Amino acid sequence: MKNQFKGYENPFAKTMRLIMDEHPHSGEKTTQKALAKAIGIRPQTVSLYMDGKTQPTADSLYKIAQYFDVSVDYLLTGVSAENKEMHKQLGLSEGAVNLIKRAHKDDKAGSCSKVVPVLDDLLSNVEFYKFLDDLSYKIENLKKLAQLSSDEKEKLMPGLNVQGYWEWDLNNYVHEFIKKELAKKGIHFTES
Repeated sequence: MKNQFKGYENPFAKTMRLIMDEHPHSGEKTTQKALAKAIGIRPQTVSLYMDGKTQPTADSLYKIAQYFDVSVDYLLTGVSAENKEMHKQLGLSEGAVNLIKRAHKDDKAGSCSKVVPVLDDLLSNVEFYKFLDDLSYKIENLKKLAQLSSDEKEKLMPGLNVQGYWEWDLNNYVHEFIKKELAKKGIHFTES
């Protein structure tokens, strides 16, 4: 049986790269040196964790969890026990679930957050899902296009900067969706 905790794509290594790049609470990048100093290991060891070449001891794992204020189960699997059911049902990442919870908590506390009603409105709107589906399609096409040579791009649409056109189309598509959503709220833009 293959060891699922070894290699670059193992859940622990992926989670480490994710939280090193963006702290779960502050959003700031964490350096290998800063984490290593905080938990009492060498920066090279942090690099090995992130590459999936080695796993931390139980003590180091616990210290990493404390440093980032996350659970050990989140570090090992990418999903905390408290969010596991939501992840299973909806497929949302740990970060998405936590941000939604934070917005809901802030909203209930009477802060100025108006995120929850906006989220609710978007997530209840079938047009939003169509928009996301189309957006994903357009992004994938741009990624594929970026891998083509100049000659291959020229053959797609002779005489046209196809990359520039598709980028313009994507930008325009997003802009138009936002304009339509704002118009539903009574906000209209004058064309200039």
